Amino acid sequence: MELPNFLSSVKQFEPLSKEEIQTLVSAATVQEYTDGQEIKKRGELSRSLWVVYDGKANVALTEANGEKKVIATLTRGEIFGEMSLMSGEPSEADIVAYGGCKVIRLDRELCSDVIMKNPKTLTIIAQTITRRLIQRERENLEKPDITTALQHNTDPYDLEFSSAIEPIKVLVINSRIASLKYALFDTKYSIPLMDGLIDKIGTPNCSHTVYTAGSKHELTTDAGTTAEAIKSMVTALLDYKYGMIKHIDEIKAVGHRVVHGGANFFNSVVIDDKVKEVIRQCSQLAPLHNPYNLAGIEEMMKLLHQARHVAVFDTAFHRNMPEHAYKYALSKSLNEDETIRRYGFHGINHRYVTLKAATYLKRSVKDLKIISCHLGHGASLCAIDHGRSIDTSMGMTPLEGLMMGTRCGDVDPGVIIYLMKLGFTADELSNILNVESGLKGVSGVSNCMKDVLDAAEEGNKRAKDAIGMYCYRIKKYIGAYIAALGGLDVLIFTGGIGENSTEVRARVCQGLQPFGISLYEEANRQDRSFLKQVEEITAPGSNIRVLVIKSNENMMIARETLHAMGRLRSTNVEEYRRRPIPINVSAHHVHVNQAAFEVLFGPGRTLTPRTPLSQPGQYASEETVNLIGPKGRVEKVRILGPFRKECQVEIARTEEFKLGIDAPVRDSGDIEGTPGIILEGEVGQLKIDKGVICARRHVHMSPEDALGYGLRDRDVILVKVQSKRELIFGDVLVRVNPDFRLDMHIDTDEGNAVEHVTGIVGYIEGIQSRAYM
Repeated sequence: MELPNFLSSVKQFEPLSKEEIQTLVSAATVQEYTDGQEIKKRGELSRSLWVVYDGKANVALTEANGEKKVIATLTRGEIFGEMSLMSGEPSEADIVAYGGCKVIRLDRELCSDVIMKNPKTLTIIAQTITRRLIQRERENLEKPDITTALQHNTDPYDLEFSSAIEPIKVLVINSRIASLKYALFDTKYSIPLMDGLIDKIGTPNCSHTVYTAGSKHELTTDAGTTAEAIKSMVTALLDYKYGMIKHIDEIKAVGHRVVHGGANFFNSVVIDDKVKEVIRQCSQLAPLHNPYNLAGIEEMMKLLHQARHVAVFDTAFHRNMPEHAYKYALSKSLNEDETIRRYGFHGINHRYVTLKAATYLKRSVKDLKIISCHLGHGASLCAIDHGRSIDTSMGMTPLEGLMMGTRCGDVDPGVIIYLMKLGFTADELSNILNVESGLKGVSGVSNCMKDVLDAAEEGNKRAKDAIGMYCYRIKKYIGAYIAALGGLDVLIFTGGIGENSTEVRARVCQGLQPFGISLYEEANRQDRSFLKQVEEITAPGSNIRVLVIKSNENMMIARETLHAMGRLRSTNVEEYRRRPIPINVSAHHVHVNQAAFEVLFGPGRTLTPRTPLSQPGQYASEETVNLIGPKGRVEKVRILGPFRKECQVEIARTEEFKLGIDAPVRDSGDIEGTPGIILEGEVGQLKIDKGVICARRHVHMSPEDALGYGLRDRDVILVKVQSKRELIFGDVLVRVNPDFRLDMHIDTDEGNAVEHVTGIVGYIEGIQSRAYM
């Protein structure tokens, strides 16, 4: 009873019942540290709540000379890591054992769940966090930079399951038209315990291959259906010779790859009947994939009904592409059909290699402009800005874009019309474009790049033509995406061809030196039969990094499965989330600094407060400026106070056209790489080189509100807006501050879309993505 009694005595936990204390104890671990041993490093991402159990611990900052300066000493019963409950942001300081100590490590998700259930504890924890934030502001301490974490943390994006406090076993399933791929993970390790492939299901040549710890095993199977293939998989998992579990119930979660989620899913989701129905409906968009994905889901849910099942969508990463990138230029009636749009694919791997590149470079993914080249039997490029897909080469189906193994890629629609007039049926055209084209069709040799390269080496002209076309299209898309991104930091090659073909990488990069892309030829030519996770082939002195990154969709699916489970609504948060969030339109406005204001309005002038805004300390000023763009003007745009460090202009989408500016959707304050504009005040004009954005929709809330809703600072959520027209907004950023009052801001165009009126409210539908994950 010592641990329960102790936790009950901790100030923050005093209001908890015996049952709630026991819940915390059930997942608590007691860890012992010797004098001077680091408990928590500065820059480490916070994923636990800690309590000093015995002895003392110093809070220390490392100074420029390398010495640690003690700024506080924690004693028995004091907590640290409480910011993990609200943000999970990087730790500000080192926590070091002083004379030896014991600490209790508590599961963050479990703590959040218990805290949400108890209003008194919620208030106490919120007050603790508020005091920390106020102290940070009073001492003029900047929020910990994610870059610091990346310099000290080998797994900042949780690609190796470091967020899993208690290890669990996760099974990854990819059920396809005639095959079943699977992998079993234990989150204690960063590689699978076992993976396997059951191929050619339903044929006399059906085979089952299993890989464990570097060993390969060929098994006999005659699986004729997905259900029979799953039985064969389970037999292998439980086999005493190479199986990794003794009972199937050891598997606590199953991640299912699903090719098409339509426009419905922004992220991976725990599967229920509604999710299955949407997957079924999307079968019309992916008839060769979704029905078989769904068959695997239904069979596994029967077999492992006690486990969590998560759908991980190939399309989800691209769900937030801007409208100008995902729409087709069709007739008005077709353009209004929300089914007809570009969805993009290979999103699981594009996101994985993006996070892997950021980890390798020790930079925040939000600081990078990336082009990911996924080159395999299917191929696509993705333009990634701030960790988000802004464009990708595949479209409504995987047929659009690059030339692939058997798919034609981009083709003039007039060709299709011409063939239809010649009498080809829809089924015949589908077979030609999907199965008989691409490398296979042009070369006349094979759909395999290695075979085509070998044929070209022997002088086969058609094979040479196929390789030339293949590489040219990739190069053309790279050029287009550099323009779309407004620059480039990283070029990634991944997928079977991207990882293994020296020649394709070299040919693609030839001629791109004026853009800053140069290969180190010797590094590119090296044999990569044992490819590291990340290999760099950048020429010395090149500004743009060129990386070869081994695809690992299985690991990404396992990671996404864990994160989807962490985004689940608990029963405790349901009641709190019934509380409405006021929604207001954030009209165009300008932020300026003191120096800019004096240029616009005269030396010695300062802002004149006019109207207080919904957030304390912020106000609309009497002063307005005119915006002058390359095309036109917008008059009398109000300046908001107080002064900022840098100038920033927030406009609506409709004003982009009027001004002649393409403004990216950005968080307030994130202005690197944005266009500039001319500001015109009473006495002068000022040209700013950057700072024009379309503000990302966001919700302000206090720490207590955030804890109550089960949210953290910088989470991204879905909000259902109830007005004359119901609409769900995705990509809504959560911003937490002690001074904030609960309020959601949308721009003028979004306000028109929901027919905004005074008093309109929204309700949280779910968490789209978690902060610092």
